[in-house]
Amino acid sequence: PVITAPASIVQEAVGPGGNVVTFTATANDDVDGPVAVVAIPASGSTFPITTTTVDLGADDAAGNIAHATFTVTVRDTTPPVVSVPANVTAEATSTSGAAVSYAAPTASDVVGVTSLTSAPASGSTFALGITTVTATAKDAAGNTGTGSFTVTVKDTTAPTITSLSTNAPTLWPP
Repeated sequence: PVITAPASIVQEAVGPGGNVVTFTATANDDVDGPVAVVAIPASGSTFPITTTTVDLGADDAAGNIAHATFTVTVRDTTPPVVSVPANVTAEATSTSGAAVSYAAPTASDVVGVTSLTSAPASGSTFALGITTVTATAKDAAGNTGTGSFTVTVKDTTAPTITSLSTNAPTLWPP
């Protein structure tokens, strides 16, 4: 028999286990006509995140056996999705700015997030003005997703006069 194998297949992972892949392979024999093809792994199997060689085999009534192969590659090229908190505004507590804590960013990925960091970190001292905080998530395949928000530190508190003394002869106008 002559086996007609599909071209190599490339699919995106839909979970940590990979993806279910279906395919069609046919075989035809000059005497017997169409004959059954056995595939290992079978069409409809869950293929892991890697390249897998699929072995195909078919035989005819006379015992002639044919073999063919093709590959199925399941990959993870989708970066994690990062969710960040709303922009934060804080009042300065010193000339250095303010120590600001914010809600932790989150990340999701169909294959799984391996790390999630934020810079500057929550609880850091933020200078007066606007600072952009960037959250970065990575997955096992090395894909990186980012999100950002701002921390604004303002000084809206009026100064307080703590002591005042006068010297009448030097006051002008009287």
